[in-house]
Amino acid sequence: MKVLSGFEEARALTRPVVAIGSFDGVHLGHRRVLGYLCDYARHRAGDSVVVTFDPHPQELLRPDSDFFRINSLERNLELMASAGVDAVVVIPFTEAFSRLTYRDFIEQYIIKQLKASTLVMGPNHALGHNREGRREAIETLCTEQGVEVVELPEVICHDIAVHSAEIRRLIREERWQEADELLGYHYSKENK
Repeated sequence: MKVLSGFEEARALTRPVVAIGSFDGVHLGHRRVLGYLCDYARHRAGDSVVVTFDPHPQELLRPDSDFFRINSLERNLELMASAGVDAVVVIPFTEAFSRLTYRDFIEQYIIKQLKASTLVMGPNHALGHNREGRREAIETLCTEQGVEVVELPEVICHDIAVHSAEIRRLIREERWQEADELLGYHYSKENK
């Protein structure tokens, strides 16, 4: 798997099928997105590409909250590689970058620089300043620009929607077995 530190290095990718997000924990929900991403990219003879951020946006935007990373970036990259992802573009998440609108981010980076052919999203996806770009708005913009959008359903495990926030809650409460079930692997504090 190629790990790219910006969009300039991503120009050599072929018909990128793209998923965007923090992917913290690379849990069962993320793995469904990544599995579909990789399968769809192979079907289209393109590259499966994840666009992620470092640091995690919450670390910059809410430094006084009880937020914590489930895994380090390095561990998340290992999990993405094991899922079969071809390339990951790691975007430095800065104060200035956080002010980009979803429209500017999609148009400038995902369409013009990355030249995405398809965008794969989970059901609760939001992008841009104040998370203003919700699924419907992103889908409309991408369709206007000729980029296909695929939305995948939520993953449910034991009647619980699999989300990073839920996994963080279980880890805080030291409910290790339940956290492991939603992650799909054994959680280790050493991976933070």
